[in-house]
Amino acid sequence: MKKDKIIGVGLVLSLIVIVGVSSLFYWAKDTVFANGLVFEGEGYTMQFNQALKADSVTNGAITVTDTAGKVVQAKLTLDAKAKVLTVENLKAGQYTLTVKKNAYAKAPKLNREQKIPLEVIQKVTALKTEADLQAYFKAYLAIENTRFNNAGGVKEEESADVASESSSENKDSASSPGSSHSSTNNQVEGIEEGDITITDGRYIYTLVDNKIIIVDAKSLKLVKRLTVGKDIYPTHLMKHNDLLIVGYTTYIQTQKEPYYDSKSVSKVAFYDVKNAANPTLVREVGHDGDMNNMRKLGNYLYVVSSKTPNYWMLRENADVELRPATYDGDDEKLLPVDQIRMLPQSNEPSYLMVSAIDVSNVKSNEWKTESFLGSSGQMYMSEQAIYIASRNVHFWPEIGIGREATTSSSTSTQREDETTIYKIAVDKTTINMSAQGKVKGSVLNQFSMDEHKGYIRIATTEGNAWGTEANSKNHLFILDKNLKQVGAVNDLAHGERIYSARFMGDKAYLVTFKETDPLFVIDTKDPRAPKVLGELKIPGFSNYLHPIDDNHLLGIGYDTEVRMQEGSKEPLVFTKGMKLSLFDVTDFNNPKEQQAVIIGGRGTYSPVQYDHKALFRDPRNDYYGFPITVYAETDEEDRLKYEGTGSQIYKVTASGITLVADLLEPARPGEQYEDAYNVVQRLLYVDDEFYAVSRLKVTSYDGKTFKKQQMLGF
Repeated sequence: MKKDKIIGVGLVLSLIVIVGVSSLFYWAKDTVFANGLVFEGEGYTMQFNQALKADSVTNGAITVTDTAGKVVQAKLTLDAKAKVLTVENLKAGQYTLTVKKNAYAKAPKLNREQKIPLEVIQKVTALKTEADLQAYFKAYLAIENTRFNNAGGVKEEESADVASESSSENKDSASSPGSSHSSTNNQVEGIEEGDITITDGRYIYTLVDNKIIIVDAKSLKLVKRLTVGKDIYPTHLMKHNDLLIVGYTTYIQTQKEPYYDSKSVSKVAFYDVKNAANPTLVREVGHDGDMNNMRKLGNYLYVVSSKTPNYWMLRENADVELRPATYDGDDEKLLPVDQIRMLPQSNEPSYLMVSAIDVSNVKSNEWKTESFLGSSGQMYMSEQAIYIASRNVHFWPEIGIGREATTSSSTSTQREDETTIYKIAVDKTTINMSAQGKVKGSVLNQFSMDEHKGYIRIATTEGNAWGTEANSKNHLFILDKNLKQVGAVNDLAHGERIYSARFMGDKAYLVTFKETDPLFVIDTKDPRAPKVLGELKIPGFSNYLHPIDDNHLLGIGYDTEVRMQEGSKEPLVFTKGMKLSLFDVTDFNNPKEQQAVIIGGRGTYSPVQYDHKALFRDPRNDYYGFPITVYAETDEEDRLKYEGTGSQIYKVTASGITLVADLLEPARPGEQYEDAYNVVQRLLYVDDEFYAVSRLKVTSYDGKTFKKQQMLGF
């Protein structure tokens, strides 16, 4: 069986400046059609494949006219290479941008005058009534109508071509020496994250399809199969004293006629499990949207979701409910429009929903919800705030001249990307938007962000790391409490992208990759002057970095192989076996890979490579483990052999990495690939017992010898 690993980058398209270049432009035989639509107060940007004259924006060679043909005073700006034109300061209305033949620095024979239609629409900046809310979403609908029902055109005489003080360091305090049971591998000490399998030291709670399985850890007996409801599939579990907290997203049908419609709802069910064999539902609360994250800080639970209402229905029906709702049991309550907050520089037709509740008395305490209109994204939480990093990608049309440009420009797009960061201050159940800022590039995940001594540190990748025109570069920005940039390290590892990040005290560690794995050590002690202290290049890359002590990190990722294939101008990178790297950063200026362990061949994988909560830690013995499925390479090219699935435990210290237990269940005769239900999801310990939990069963082992003891099938 072939098992190929594909490295992909998720791309979120911003609708603010211009949407979907490939949809906005198409080629007829002698005519190129285009249409630009922007919000009032924002600029329309386009890329030319030939340089323009520097004075073309002032001498009348490029003009903007209104529907009456009158020249309007727009702000026209060229970049340093005179290939990027930005049009600004236009009020709401329709316009035509004219680029005359003499605007170009060179005058090819096929150069023709071009007329490009622009439309500027008014953007709602405050919400007071439902009409304001409808106007907000209708503006985005207008942009999408432009994208899919293009009506503008570039008309030419013949032919033209148009191509637009807490720290993220986890010291394992919840599983510190002397602790009797394992805990979730949370990013920030003291802030709990929901997981799919947890233990309170007496029972194991795990999710299997739509059921919560409760197992007595000592006797390994099934105590309860708990079903929250029909067609409800929980995704997050937490414990707070005798309270089991269950988070999930469900779908509610809102109407059948004249068309079917539904919406997603994030809900939290609270169960009293003092008697685990008979859980009692205490309360169920929720709000609209798909659940992104749950966090618990002390007695306070926070739920963050994103919701995009069905605003497309405005095309057919003016009476569309666009307000989000909250839920308390069977009670549904629509949020008043004047309680919906608009995010500064909002750039998406969606809501960010944030709710909080004091779980010390969940039966009677208030479920408080704040709704923010305009964005969603990666989330990081400190003790003071929730941070949302929302990526904005602006696409520009490319204006070409000459018949030769037709083919290439049809697939060419220009883009610049940036991330808007929103700071939502939290104080118990009080939630307030307190600041917003911007940085270049996009964040990989929550570990790309960190709050330390009042400053925010954020690592980003800007540009594209793949293809023949790779132009990526990586940055580390430091922002103050108001999210204003105070320091930065720019332009690291050109042509690569960030694969993992970790912040430990005053140091930041970044792993970038394309063909080799550079580990950067960055000193952020002076927030206004961060600097790279050292760099290490080794084969492979790390998806996840975990602190072992102040001077050592464990990197978990892949070994790689670089090959040149016939007909390819760029080397191809293939993942091989899973790789563990022990990094010694005692000398910050000279980081070293102290030891590397390669597990299996290409196709070998572990959920810990994309889900940090799959990492098992037992600090009493310096044990680190993870679920794993192993494949081996064969003599036949691209043919892999399934070896088995299970888990592995390693002792990891400053001295090195040592395999303690290989708990792989070998492949049965004729078995070519793993059974998804038999793949281990989480590893736990309770006192001196060790447990491997899959969707099929839980298996117990002696925590000292790792000899198998019992097995309970679900």
